[in-house]
Amino acid sequence: MDRMRRREFLKRAGIGVGALAASQALPRVFLPGAYAQATGTLTYGMAGGFDTLDVTATTFTRVGRIALHIIDPLVWSTGSGQYSPGLATSWTVSPDATVYTFKMRDDVKFHDGTPLTAEAVKVTFDRIVDPATRAQTAFSFIGPYDRSEVVDKYTVRVRFKSPNASFLNGASSPYLGIISPTAVQKYGQDFGRVVFVGTGPFMLQSYRTDAEVRLIRNPNYTWGAPSFNHQGRAYLQSIVYRIVPEESTRLATLETGETLFIEDVPVTDYQRLKSSRDKVLLEIRQAGSGWSLMMNQGRAPTDDLAVRRAVMHAIDKEGLVRTVWNSVYKAACSPLTPNMLGFDATTCTKVPYNPDQARRLLDEAGWRVGPDGIRVKGSERLRLEFYLQTTPQKNIEMASFIQANAKQVGIDVNLNVIARAGYLDAVRQGRHNFQFWWDTGTDPGQMLRILFHSRNAGGGTNRNNYRNPEMDRLIEQIDATADPTRRKEIIARAQQKAIDDAVMVYLADPPSLYAHDRSVSGVWVDWGGNYPYFFNTRVQR
Repeated sequence: MDRMRRREFLKRAGIGVGALAASQALPRVFLPGAYAQATGTLTYGMAGGFDTLDVTATTFTRVGRIALHIIDPLVWSTGSGQYSPGLATSWTVSPDATVYTFKMRDDVKFHDGTPLTAEAVKVTFDRIVDPATRAQTAFSFIGPYDRSEVVDKYTVRVRFKSPNASFLNGASSPYLGIISPTAVQKYGQDFGRVVFVGTGPFMLQSYRTDAEVRLIRNPNYTWGAPSFNHQGRAYLQSIVYRIVPEESTRLATLETGETLFIEDVPVTDYQRLKSSRDKVLLEIRQAGSGWSLMMNQGRAPTDDLAVRRAVMHAIDKEGLVRTVWNSVYKAACSPLTPNMLGFDATTCTKVPYNPDQARRLLDEAGWRVGPDGIRVKGSERLRLEFYLQTTPQKNIEMASFIQANAKQVGIDVNLNVIARAGYLDAVRQGRHNFQFWWDTGTDPGQMLRILFHSRNAGGGTNRNNYRNPEMDRLIEQIDATADPTRRKEIIARAQQKAIDDAVMVYLADPPSLYAHDRSVSGVWVDWGGNYPYFFNTRVQR
């Protein structure tokens, strides 16, 4: 964004402009000195970078953690299946869960000064399903979206092509948070790269890619969720997210006071932090999908069911969580974590670690052991391309463990460790056989849709490129079913089918581990353990 456009944005937002950054490669938005120099700053050690700040387009949970402070959701999730007002003061749902009608607050403004109206909801949701946006998680969360209708200035009706019983859960996430139509239109491709405009208690001050994100308190915030203990402005003046990928360095910043809050606490320091006098360890059972291995069915040889089943038996998950995660994480069984509605415990007996069985499956499928121990079929070598990012280090440790397990049964796994942009290009284009996946969420239907629905194959979140009409129908039945007992039955069937079809390998179920200095109080984390929220937070030094 050039200087003139940034000045114009700040003027519309009612924000004074300081000297513009000399470097156009790292553009900044400057706020008044009174705010920029304010005390009450929370510094947050973040475990890695991300692709864009546009939460409606990304897959990164880290972006959701930041963006929840910049946007407001339509509703807040206060527990499994429980919701309270957010930007919507009330809502109704049709009996078949195809129509949701929201009454919006009439006293809310975006950070650029424009009013929140029903039209903003329509623009946000229409943009998510627009192929040009290349939305990822939000595209899954919005499900079988048809259209939004503006009933009046503060009433919007959201229609779906088929029942979508999980939509309120999606609407409570940052990924379906409402963004400024004016800013989207004005800044185009710069939206999410430099500018991101919502209605939340904090505003984007500056963003340096892979280095730092600065938020400043929204001085005009007069609303706030009823489920929190105060209305009006946040207590903190600012939040600074510092990207510190190396876990020991990130912990060191907490211990020296450079940061006051960190995510992804190193498992090697888990016990020490639990007994610390001056630090607080937050441990919450993570909801969603744990660490898993996606296997691309659109590329040989993982298009071969026998190969995928062999991989499932070849990986020693108990050994992996001991070696890589110090047994703080637990071996996974299912695409859903155990605290999700409908988790099927019988999945834990379906695919035991059994390298001999892996070898038998490959033998039966015609994969013969070659002179170097790697299997071949005809002229084809059993070589799998594993794409992963350079950070975090645990990715590489897990991949190396899997590589060693696979070699024992005659599978050659080639590790392609590349920077984030190249990695995303590769896996979205389907050049991988393997890639890691880890996801957060509180609705099982949404998680299964992200992972397995054919609508999300071919460059979306279903990087298994698994297309199966029966699985699609199961996921759609989950979305169409409100009765918890019936819903659990269908969720269990979907889990069993995913294992029978050898879609993924489920590796480790993590707790969400955060730590903060004892000077920090009033931290709220959603019940799924995914989103620390600092609206009520104070720092007292």
